[in-house]
Amino acid sequence: MAITVSPRRLADLLGPSSGSGPAYREIADGIRLLVVDGRVPDGSRLPSERELAVALGVSRTTTTRVYAELRDSGLLRSRRGSGSVVNVPIAASSASSLIITPDDADTIALTYSAPVGPPGLARAFEAAVSRLPGLLSTTGYLPDGLPALRQILAQRYTDEGLPTDPDQIIVTSGAMGAVSLLARTLLTRGQRIVVEGASYPHAHESLAAAGGRLTALPIDDRPWSPDAVRAALAGAPHRAAYIVPDFHNPTAAVMDHEERLAWAHALRRHDVVPVIDESLREINLDGIEMPPVFATYDPRALLIGSSSKSYWGGLRVGWIRAPRSAIMPIIQARMMDDLGSSAFDQLVLAELLTEGGQTAAAGRARLRAARDHLLAELAQEMPEIVAPCPAGGLSLWVTLPSRMSSRLTTAAERHGLLLTPGPRFFASAGATGERHLRLPYTQSHETLTEAVRRLRRAYDDVVNNTATTSRRDHHDTLELIA
Repeated sequence: MAITVSPRRLADLLGPSSGSGPAYREIADGIRLLVVDGRVPDGSRLPSERELAVALGVSRTTTTRVYAELRDSGLLRSRRGSGSVVNVPIAASSASSLIITPDDADTIALTYSAPVGPPGLARAFEAAVSRLPGLLSTTGYLPDGLPALRQILAQRYTDEGLPTDPDQIIVTSGAMGAVSLLARTLLTRGQRIVVEGASYPHAHESLAAAGGRLTALPIDDRPWSPDAVRAALAGAPHRAAYIVPDFHNPTAAVMDHEERLAWAHALRRHDVVPVIDESLREINLDGIEMPPVFATYDPRALLIGSSSKSYWGGLRVGWIRAPRSAIMPIIQARMMDDLGSSAFDQLVLAELLTEGGQTAAAGRARLRAARDHLLAELAQEMPEIVAPCPAGGLSLWVTLPSRMSSRLTTAAERHGLLLTPGPRFFASAGATGERHLRLPYTQSHETLTEAVRRLRRAYDDVVNNTATTSRRDHHDTLELIA
């Protein structure tokens, strides 16, 4: 069944007009961007031209031209009596942000935040191959995970001050696999879940797909206002809370000791289950002292970890550390969808976690150098942008001089630079986030230097009101955020 996007909802997603350039072009670019980053899914039915004109406060002629632009680009299919439906071409809807056609070989994609494989990763794969015969003598069905890996992960939590047994670990297909599994386990349709106002959008979408009603906290200087969470929980019953307290995505903030105490107290008082995404905790580039893991403040917490951020995006191994009472419901929910994660990848991760930390350290050193390089390039080429130096994580969260993130993203694509606009990370619709941009530093120095040059040109286009709708002869490239 097609999703119908109401006129008011689409107007909220588009936000107020910037007043730069033709109105039809700005609206068409805005809708196209909403489709590209997934906020308006393929198959969605858009409001009529007349309804959209009223909602946006523009003429019918303007919205007629908007829909004509979208039809010409192959992104919209209109039929009399059926309305206008988003129609993403198959070639353009690839789920891999790494698939770039030969004509796009010069494109730089800063739309995903995942590291390339660090030095030493190949050795871990080779070592895992030597242990493969023992694994092949088993069925390979591992709904809770490889015993050796669960033992290693449990010991790591214990060493951090959180006593953990291997039977408290469930290995998943990446952190997103863990988020989706916990959403299906915890939520029934209509139950509320507290989330940060700005966070990893795919996690929010997974929670909503499981039937959760997201309560997004107000956007403040930091993502975790204790007063805001207390007010939200006092206002209505909530089943769970999903937060990223360690090198938060996208801001890279770290929840401090006092904030963790306040959150843990509020969640316990209202019987709300904490779902804590720690997938970026190990990306501590400056070696800052981290607060204890959240489960030391609230033993009910369900902790999510991942190898994809610490080692390589293609190593899709995540895990859940849970109280014993929660293990069986999680495994039962998991077995309705799959019977376990890749056994070989789990062998690889076990090797990486027992080799002394050299590979992880090499990866952090590479990321630290890339972060510093990107900051230096931005300071030289784009002094208008405020770019704080994060102590960890995989991205900069920069502040733009005005509300221009979506327009800048559209202009950058014309220069062969793919970005994710700031509003994509915000849980509520509207122009919130238009002064922000996430810039991952996971690529080579040369690529980052060229990316900043293209960003500079796109910025000048926007400031000079010369940015135009970008067209690809064959299709629009769609990117996922990772």
